[in-house]
Amino acid sequence: MKRHHDLGGEPAGPVALSDHPTEPWAKLITATMAALRARGYSTIDETRRVIEDLPPEDYDRAYFERWAEALVALLDEKGMVSRAEVEARMAKLRAELEAKP
Repeated sequence: MKRHHDLGGEPAGPVALSDHPTEPWAKLITATMAALRARGYSTIDETRRVIEDLPPEDYDRAYFERWAEALVALLDEKGMVSRAEVEARMAKLRAELEAKP
């Protein structure tokens, strides 16, 4: 069965080859995924699966946003950190940022 994210062989538009700065949070996502693999907590196949299992409405999100969503799903699936814990921490960080003058 072909999954929503499997675009192999499908027509596509031009590929943008311009460089752009990578946000620090995107680098953190990459490093976290690599650390999980390096320590044997996940495999590249698991990473691919959780990205491909994202709901269709998430595929229009930016590349690293999909990776972040997949990381949360993987950590939750493995019982390392729950989605609720991640969402609670994100809410706390947002509140702290909004409280700053």
